[in-house]
Amino acid sequence: MKKIQKYGKEQPQGKQERVEKVKLLLLYRIYSNLYSSLLLTAQVLKTGRISFFQLSMGLLLRCCFTDCLFALYILRAGKKRAYEELDLRTIEYANSMLERKEVYRDQVKSTRKIFDGAFIDHLWELTMEDKFLGLLTLEDNLEELTVKKQSKQQLKDEGFSRVKSITTKDVANFLIRIPELEKVATRLYHYYKYFSQYEHFSENGQGDVLASLEKDGNDNIHLPSAIKSLSAGVEIVMNKRDK
Repeated sequence: MKKIQKYGKEQPQGKQERVEKVKLLLLYRIYSNLYSSLLLTAQVLKTGRISFFQLSMGLLLRCCFTDCLFALYILRAGKKRAYEELDLRTIEYANSMLERKEVYRDQVKSTRKIFDGAFIDHLWELTMEDKFLGLLTLEDNLEELTVKKQSKQQLKDEGFSRVKSITTKDVANFLIRIPELEKVATRLYHYYKYFSQYEHFSENGQGDVLASLEKDGNDNIHLPSAIKSLSAGVEIVMNKRDK
């Protein structure tokens, strides 16, 4: 964590090349999630309730491994491929935002101002246009302004080679084919898969977190090894520049 913090302070201020900027954002996310995990670890030591905090820690660490793999990917994929991936993820994020109008309504209502529903919807559309201008299609039917999602055909027409962002598995497969990254990418992906079990619920288990339900129990992962693998990946991210 201290190395990430030091690295961030050493970076030049002002406008940065896109991949380098995203790399810093990903390192910041990793730092934030590791810091949160550290706070949870302190509570574990204080209360002795390992199982109570383990699920949350697993979800935070999963995000760290995902971000580290993606940072390595955009640094080694080449600018054209990296930029397209970033554009796709921005479009997917914008499309996801279209399905959060109810949250926006609640945010407006939390100001304790009384607004007409139609007026709130208009504010929402203007907000979307302001944030994602050029990524979303706006259609004026003379009655109301509506926002359309980017379709697969639209993406193809705009020259995208793919219509969906790359999966973490494909990211790992790309990195594993690079000899000097094979070992670290393999370990990062395996820990990502392990902690992914914490995200998905089934009645028979939620990762190996259930192994820690007994008093003084813990799951069968060697956490120092997981952190060491993450640290190795972060070190490479900090020492590499995009090609």
